[in-house]
Amino acid sequence: MKTLQTPILLFCLCFCCCKDAFNPQVDAKYKNLLVVEGFINIGATTTIKLSRTADLKDWQITAPEKKAEVEIEGNKGTRLRGLTGEDGQCVLNTENLSLDESYMLKIKLSDGKLYQTDYLESKASPEIDSLNFEVENKGFQIYVHTQDPLNKTRYYKWDYQETWEVNSTFISSVEYKDGKVVKRDPNVNIQYCWNTAKSSNILLQTTERLSEDRVTRFPLVHVKGNSAKVAHLYSVLVSQYGLTQNAYQYMVNMKKNTEQIGSIFDSQPSELRGNIYCISTPSEQVIGWMSAGTVSQKRIFISYKDKPASGYDWVYLQRCETVISSQDSLLYYLGGNNLLIDEQINGPNIKYLLGSKECIDCRLRGSNIRPDYWPI
Repeated sequence: MKTLQTPILLFCLCFCCCKDAFNPQVDAKYKNLLVVEGFINIGATTTIKLSRTADLKDWQITAPEKKAEVEIEGNKGTRLRGLTGEDGQCVLNTENLSLDESYMLKIKLSDGKLYQTDYLESKASPEIDSLNFEVENKGFQIYVHTQDPLNKTRYYKWDYQETWEVNSTFISSVEYKDGKVVKRDPNVNIQYCWNTAKSSNILLQTTERLSEDRVTRFPLVHVKGNSAKVAHLYSVLVSQYGLTQNAYQYMVNMKKNTEQIGSIFDSQPSELRGNIYCISTPSEQVIGWMSAGTVSQKRIFISYKDKPASGYDWVYLQRCETVISSQDSLLYYLGGNNLLIDEQINGPNIKYLLGSKECIDCRLRGSNIRPDYWPI
């Protein structure tokens, strides 16, 4: 038995000790690749974003591709053109495009390189039947339901934009301005703000193996009950896209490469080949898949009133403390992360009530411009 145990022990020790970092050498042709993001949104506005990849170790970092010419060309003569800005984005008005026409995307970079797609199959997205939320796992789980009575969609993709109300804990009546304590301008809103965030996960579903083209209770997003998002009022706007089979498979591979890689048991990375190619250098790889069609949207609101009656898991806590200062110490406290809340005058004595900026000025956590869809 001893002659068996020794080799096995040595093998285990060697296996467990092999923990050197793996730093793969990346071929130059896989660096600085053009990334094309967007969807030709028929009947609305289209945003095309161009960027460049960094090295493999910095795969999340991209640089915007500026001053690139972007063109949407239809097979019936339609032409729309624009330039990418400092953020690498080009916005085109595609409200007058039609599902009866096929479109291709053309790109010309500032260095003269040309890229394009073939003519794309346009797909209409059916309307979203409904959005609903259920109390699950100490939070709100939001589900989408949809169907295509014509059984033509079959491949679905969703994304969403969240918006939530941010309120200041303390109401400030004074501020320190030009060396003096003065009344705060009541026309400048620092009490009620709104923050926004876009979905980051790739949300896909197919009904290709079902007799009905129907999606029921697809989970979109889970919001924790003690999150700042549902402290007051929360809204999510869901956009639904119909994809071709090829576009759907590309997004499946993209999802595997970006979301499901973490251990040897997870999906392994695959080379992504999109439908955008370089005319100038045919061997050059381009990252991205362009699709065209209509987009269906639906919005849902969740209020703090929708929370269960009680429970620590449903309470949003923001640490907000106050400090009282004399005139002599005012500048010292203002030099920190504080703002004035109130001025208290008692004869010759003047005291000031202060609190942290994040608890007084909501603009540090969002925009003070009320969205036009927000309930009054």
